[in-house]
Amino acid sequence: MIDQVVSVAKTYLPRLNEKRLREAYLFAKNAHEGQMRKDGSDYIIHPMSAALILTGLKVDEDTLIATILHDVPEDTTATLEEIGEKFGAKVRFLVDGITKLSKVHYRDDMEGRHVESLKKFFIHSAKDPRIILIKLADRLHNMRTIDAVNPEKRMRIARETMEIFVPIANLLGIWELKNQLEDLCFKVLWPNEFKEINDLVQETTYQKMGVLNETIHKTGSLLKKAGINYISIEGREKNLYSIYKKMLRRKKSFSEIYDIIGIRIIVKNVEQCYQTLGILHQNFTPKMGRLKDYIAIPKNNGYKSIHTTVFGLKGVVSEFQIRTEDMHIENEYGIAAHHFYKDDKKVHLKKKLQKKYQWVKSILDLQRDIKDSKKFLARLKLDVFEDRIFVFTPKGDVIDLPKGSTVIDFAYHVHSDLGMIATGAIINGKRCVISTKLESGDTVSVESSEESDGPQISWLSFAKTHLARTHIREFLKEKNRTSVLADATSILDEKIKLLGLGGLASINDLQKLSALKFFNIESWEDVLYKLGDGTIDVADLIHALFTKEDLIGFESAPADIKAYETSMLHKKTDLMNPEKIHKISITIDSRNRIGLLRDLCDELVGLGINIVSVQTLPHVDAQIHRLHFVLEILDITQYENAMYKLRSVNGVLNITRVQNDS
Repeated sequence: MIDQVVSVAKTYLPRLNEKRLREAYLFAKNAHEGQMRKDGSDYIIHPMSAALILTGLKVDEDTLIATILHDVPEDTTATLEEIGEKFGAKVRFLVDGITKLSKVHYRDDMEGRHVESLKKFFIHSAKDPRIILIKLADRLHNMRTIDAVNPEKRMRIARETMEIFVPIANLLGIWELKNQLEDLCFKVLWPNEFKEINDLVQETTYQKMGVLNETIHKTGSLLKKAGINYISIEGREKNLYSIYKKMLRRKKSFSEIYDIIGIRIIVKNVEQCYQTLGILHQNFTPKMGRLKDYIAIPKNNGYKSIHTTVFGLKGVVSEFQIRTEDMHIENEYGIAAHHFYKDDKKVHLKKKLQKKYQWVKSILDLQRDIKDSKKFLARLKLDVFEDRIFVFTPKGDVIDLPKGSTVIDFAYHVHSDLGMIATGAIINGKRCVISTKLESGDTVSVESSEESDGPQISWLSFAKTHLARTHIREFLKEKNRTSVLADATSILDEKIKLLGLGGLASINDLQKLSALKFFNIESWEDVLYKLGDGTIDVADLIHALFTKEDLIGFESAPADIKAYETSMLHKKTDLMNPEKIHKISITIDSRNRIGLLRDLCDELVGLGINIVSVQTLPHVDAQIHRLHFVLEILDITQYENAMYKLRSVNGVLNITRVQNDS
């Protein structure tokens, strides 16, 4: 394989030191001599396959060498010191960033070793993003050969890839790697859904191939007639997981999502992008609400293109992407794109690509503030790798936040002082409270008052970003102890009642003792104080007080397994194992009104919750309507979401859990 890697690398690295690359290959081959992978192949095939993947991104010589050597220190007797002496300090640093921590040191805590190794990888990557490219290539080849590992490990690797490495590829704008990783994970995590969608895509693609070719031909003719000398027009495949996500998000069938053809048009300049859009809309009927101009307003990771959907030939819905060649290169190759340009363009492009790894600063901030590695990883997933939104200040500045962020997150992101005195906001011209969730495209003006009492403990329940939560906690730690205890008692009582568990008065001494042991704190008052000053999160305290069975009951089989499985495609859930659920019973007291039952059921169905039964119960007050629901819940998160949604229904007065669920 070294001949293939050298051959491809020479096409874009005219000054490639071929001898150095071959020496790295021989060093790795000798070090891995006798080692085999789970699929029976020689181990050296793995690092060489990863290097070949990276030649597609036109990475530099040091990165290729480090990729070939990336498993040597961890899996062989050769050391980092030897690599540094033979191939230089830069290669050594890149390899060190990929190398996991010692198995000997962490032999009694392999989970801790894994988390610490990930943390080390992120810290090194913050200093040199090339480490990320090596890791992505390494993970892509591992996912391509994952069938050889045992099912439990396969699921763990696929889940981690989907949660961490797919978002990294997305943030860096490397779409080709991102799409491949997503579909490989999809195949492992949801094999039935993967096969169903894959079969449908193959069938639909074959059926529409003729229309696709006709549309490409007609589009080319229209552009030439208008004097636009386009660079290319070609069909565009959607990755399978993106189709699956759209089906879940929009609650639509495959035919409603995929009854389309996709075409990408690459032109010479931005002016031609807009001219092309005009020509398409003059000759095909555009679909309302489906025009997205990511050239005027790029996505948060720098993606640029115009998207439009039209009713095309023979009535087939057709999606067009219109972009320049530079946009296409930057969109497809992300931070590796600068290798595609000559020196005179590289400086300009480097500035443009800075946005693609702004999240590196977020990683360094988290690492400084959070010393516990597992909490670090949890916050990393939440703050950095979740889907992003972009919202605007009144001046038009774009603020990039994690999806689900609220006004208070926005306020702290603009300035810490603004967050401290925020009282509300005006979103798109409408006055809103600071807990309001933001959506992409919102224009937000924060209202503030110097007479504000400052952050409250309740803010922690809707502040999403690490930045906002840190500032809130620091403020709360300075507050009077009596006030803090009162706030904490109130917030905990409200949270327990929200879960239908009777409030703080229902907590017994055994549960309090369990919480003391969990947090290693001597008194219940100190637990409340730490809750009040933000040191302890209310969700963590709830889980310390109550067992999983207390919260959502025992596992059982669904009421109708076959129906349950066939409906999974239409449910918004991350469930990995749908064979087991938790059956819970709740009673809902509300003011009687027309449409109440419908509204309650709509909220539950919207969360993908199966309603086993509904029963009307008597109440001493004739004006109050009491309903008894038996529900099938997937997990604690879904249960908490259900409680929030049901309590928000107009007329609902109280929700109570019926214990002893089975």
